[in-house]
Amino acid sequence: MNPVRPSIRNTFILIFAVLFVGSFAVLFAMQQLGLQKPPTNTNTGVPITPGTLPGTGTGTKLAKFSSLEALREFLTAHAGSEVATGKALPMMERGSAAVGAPSDMMGTSPAPQGFGGGADYSQTNIQVAGVDESDIVKTDGKYIYSVSGNSVYIVSAYPPDNASVLAKIEFKSTPQNVYLNGNRLVVFGYDQVIYNRAAGLRIRPGSQYTFFKIFDVSDPKNPKQLRDLDFEGSYLNSRMIGDYVYLLTTKYSYNIFDDPYPLPRILENGDKLYNDPSAPGYVFPNVYYFDADYNGVNLTNVHAINVAKTDAAISTESYAMDYGQQIYMSQSALYITYTKYVSEDQLVYEASKGILLPRLSASDQKRVAEIEAVPAYILSSAEKFAKIQQIIERSMAGLSDEEVKQLQDQIMKIVKDKMPEIQKQLERTVIHKIAVSQGSLSYQGAGDVPGYVLNQYAMDEDGGYFRIATTKRRSWSQIDDQDSSTDSYSNLYVLDGAMRTVGSIENLEPGEQIYSVRFMQHRAYLVTFKQTDPLFVVDLSDPRNPKILGQLKVPGFSNYLHPYDETTLIGLGKNAVENEFGGATIKGLKISLYDVSDVANPKEIAQYSINDPSSDSPALYEPKAFLFSKEKNLLVIPVTLQGRGGGVPVPLMEPMMEKQGVSSDSATTIFPILPPRYDYFADAYVFSITKNSISLKGKIEHDFQQQTNDYRDASVKRSLYISDILYTISDAAIKANALSDLTEKAVLDLVKYPSGDDFTVVN
Repeated sequence: MNPVRPSIRNTFILIFAVLFVGSFAVLFAMQQLGLQKPPTNTNTGVPITPGTLPGTGTGTKLAKFSSLEALREFLTAHAGSEVATGKALPMMERGSAAVGAPSDMMGTSPAPQGFGGGADYSQTNIQVAGVDESDIVKTDGKYIYSVSGNSVYIVSAYPPDNASVLAKIEFKSTPQNVYLNGNRLVVFGYDQVIYNRAAGLRIRPGSQYTFFKIFDVSDPKNPKQLRDLDFEGSYLNSRMIGDYVYLLTTKYSYNIFDDPYPLPRILENGDKLYNDPSAPGYVFPNVYYFDADYNGVNLTNVHAINVAKTDAAISTESYAMDYGQQIYMSQSALYITYTKYVSEDQLVYEASKGILLPRLSASDQKRVAEIEAVPAYILSSAEKFAKIQQIIERSMAGLSDEEVKQLQDQIMKIVKDKMPEIQKQLERTVIHKIAVSQGSLSYQGAGDVPGYVLNQYAMDEDGGYFRIATTKRRSWSQIDDQDSSTDSYSNLYVLDGAMRTVGSIENLEPGEQIYSVRFMQHRAYLVTFKQTDPLFVVDLSDPRNPKILGQLKVPGFSNYLHPYDETTLIGLGKNAVENEFGGATIKGLKISLYDVSDVANPKEIAQYSINDPSSDSPALYEPKAFLFSKEKNLLVIPVTLQGRGGGVPVPLMEPMMEKQGVSSDSATTIFPILPPRYDYFADAYVFSITKNSISLKGKIEHDFQQQTNDYRDASVKRSLYISDILYTISDAAIKANALSDLTEKAVLDLVKYPSGDDFTVVN
């Protein structure tokens, strides 16, 4: 026997097994989708075709369920399966055509049409003007509405001399965020008591619910609940435009298998099914799916709720898509994105299946298809794998050494030729576009681009074009002879109104990844990082031909970019220096001012650094904690420093020590399980900022010796101003200080206000 023969044969069997068996599910999925004979897309009347590589369709072609029965059939076919497809069912309807959308600009949340106190007051730091974002704190210039613990406090804030808590709305569930719309206060959060409240309804075990309540706060001392809704599913995100809140929830279908009403439930007043299919006049909502390979079914639901007219119907659309990660919303369109991953084995097989498939006999190909056709609840993927592997091994036994070598060479040549394209397909961001107008929802289309998107600020819409910056993360190839890796790199893409990519910049700064992005009209500013901080200025005036105008490299990085004016940026991030290992050592928090008036030569014109590696700020990752006013030369951010005055909160220790008759100095001896006394409470750092300078004006601390066991975090989480007063807010208190010299004007310790006759309690 030729001694080389077993080696060659085993090598090829391994390649064949990896490529074929690792991708047998894809073959069946394609057969089921009809991609060998493309099916007709019920949305546009054109064939659904795969992507650049066979089988790499983005899941962007739309189909719509026409009835509950069609949806139930789809869920029954795919619930619990590891491999499922978007095979068209016979009960589908035509979807909507793609249209463009007008542009928008960044801004702060619109001024609520409410009571009005101080003539000048700050609003939530939002991304798009006219598109409000929920937060834990809102103000109308006289009152502050603040989420703390399981309660929402309504505080008379201005003038500070008369500051007081007017009402406390206490929940048995956990409020997350609020909106303020005139005299309407919206509170939503995780409903922990739904099973007790909805005793007369069949509530699916394990389902999470998001409560959504609307209050009339025209009399802030007596808030009245106007609407009480519960949405089955986890809260994903939301926005408010005009009188409509667009609420996104997501619900995995593992526990709606064979359910008579498989759509996520909407409850009204805790005991009535809002979307009851048995009710007179019921209209089946829009529910869509795509030409995707489904690993189970996750329903992403978009609800449009009128908060001004509390008896108005709720508009809802549901989409069978992967769990949404980020959203961007303009005044006319909502964009939902998620990252999809495809195995290299799968893509390699798709690139070379023209060689592999003919090598199986017709009867073996038929057997493979029959095995794959068996439902997952009868044969698991592992069981299918074992059976298909037997077919492969039997088929390979009859090949000669020469045939093995020829096939191996053919496959590897195709694979290497396709490798750059394969690498781009491994990680992609899918973007779904939904038009919105006065509460109406209309699906427009979808596209996809390589890489993943960092956050909402990496997306933007302008002049009907959607712009998105992504990072393609580092990946390793199992097919390459050297088992090589591909460095990360960054990209910027421009998509038209039909979600087609029309412009791009790719392979930006290999080895680095995006840390922050800001779009401003016809430009984009990108920060990438590995050891230094390149700030790129990108021209987008021609959407089909974006260009890099200039770049600046400084130590460290910026996690958040905020416009000071049209030619100046504020960067909030960390300082860093290169270390002996070729990496970066973080030195501490940094605020920078960048002059981008000369786009070819951006400059860092001012900087403030905290040279403490433990320094951090919630504003790095939550822009709503970033308070800026150009007119007032004001910048406020919460800053944490390790060991700023003690560790285990004394209010938690004192009740225990009092019972033992010991002092706080003996605490570590009596209670050895307690950690050393370090804290990470955030103080408000108040800066004076101009176009050319940054300087620290002072700090505001929230240190409160609370007299109850209801300990709450005293970290400053938000700040706002009303006229000449700066308010800093933590879970424990609200503090008022003069903007001029930061002298203290008032302190409201929220924990000292228990429920009582003066407060409204809502379950």
